Amino acid sequence: MRFTDVALAHDMMSRGSKTGFPGLNREEAISLYQLLYPQRTLTRRRLMSEVAKQLMVPYDVLSSLGEDASALLASESSASNQSTWTIEEALSVRRAVVDGGFSFLSLSKQMNEIDARFFWRSVMGDRMAISKSRYLKSVVPTVPPDVVSSSRGFLTDMEVLSSLYGDQSILLDPRSWNEKPNSALRPRRWLPWSRDVPVEMTHYQEIPKGKVTLDYNEGKRVIVERVNGIVTDVAYPDYPDLPLKSRLTRYSESSEEEIAWPTPIPSWESMVKKEGTIRFPNEGGFSPAEYGGYILVKDHHIHSLRLSAYRHMNGLEMQVQALDGIDDFMDIGNVCIELPSKRASVSFDLERVLGTKTSEAEQWELVPDETCIVIDVASPFLDRRTGLLSEPAFMRINHDNGVSDITQYVDLVGSDAD
Repeated sequence: MRFTDVALAHDMMSRGSKTGFPGLNREEAISLYQLLYPQRTLTRRRLMSEVAKQLMVPYDVLSSLGEDASALLASESSASNQSTWTIEEALSVRRAVVDGGFSFLSLSKQMNEIDARFFWRSVMGDRMAISKSRYLKSVVPTVPPDVVSSSRGFLTDMEVLSSLYGDQSILLDPRSWNEKPNSALRPRRWLPWSRDVPVEMTHYQEIPKGKVTLDYNEGKRVIVERVNGIVTDVAYPDYPDLPLKSRLTRYSESSEEEIAWPTPIPSWESMVKKEGTIRFPNEGGFSPAEYGGYILVKDHHIHSLRLSAYRHMNGLEMQVQALDGIDDFMDIGNVCIELPSKRASVSFDLERVLGTKTSEAEQWELVPDETCIVIDVASPFLDRRTGLLSEPAFMRINHDNGVSDITQYVDLVGSDAD
């Protein structure tokens, strides 16, 4: 592949294309990696100063012609033909530029504008349109992306590239993690939970906030996943198909560590108010190449709504509304606070804002149209059949928010797919 082909492919990627760089051989892939992610670069000021010196114009004048230095320098190549360099030759030219031995005008005539824009971006170390991870996963399409991801945890990128084109047995395949346990020492991926998940969840784990770590105890032949010192999962290479509960039980028989045990799913309100992260784990055998299960992203299910009325029944019952357009509201359900201490606290807040008493049972107190009290309510989804929130749970009165912060009804309808 020629340098000009690479520059064109990169230009297309910067405009949204996902073509990548197909058909590279080993030497081309390594040279292109060094062009895309160079270790030695020139700062914008140093490069522009050298060019200004060669053109015999003041630096400030040249610099003021545009913020995008690579595009500005490439404009000198607008009338030139495309480059005839190979990727390796372009890398050699780049090294000469970084070392200070180049003629800007002569060099510009050897590239067209697309070539030059890519070349000068490389010289200055500007961010490229493709990440290192995506590049490594794309150069040899027959190697699964998970293999590349796992291997990068233990090999340098250059070692990964060499192995992709050479001895691929060096790479770590998470699908064969029990043969090479180190390939499983990467945090697994988790999907956000929504009402449309295809699998019925029966258990959850409450995971403390913090960094996920994985360690392999070679003597005991066990991989241990921990978060803030609490064991959240384990895996035994000699028993790769052991279900989640069974492998946690096996580990507990020889360890006194605290374990985040899978627990039957309680009510929505009790889950959404827990401090930690809520996982709905895959309860089958350990498989680092697959998703670990689902995560309840609480913020996705907490909505700022307008309080339209409230009354005292067995608890404090509140009617809530979503915004429908600019200044219209739509009723989307009732939320009730039954805990006496919480009920008393919220009642006091409402009386302080509205100046009304709420002691008379079963009588609705209407909030005036000109008053906007915003309350945050958690709900797993809005039921499209009824137009009402499913299992709404009161979170807080949000005194800092106003009408512009209220959730739009159309967003609630669309949030089912989040």
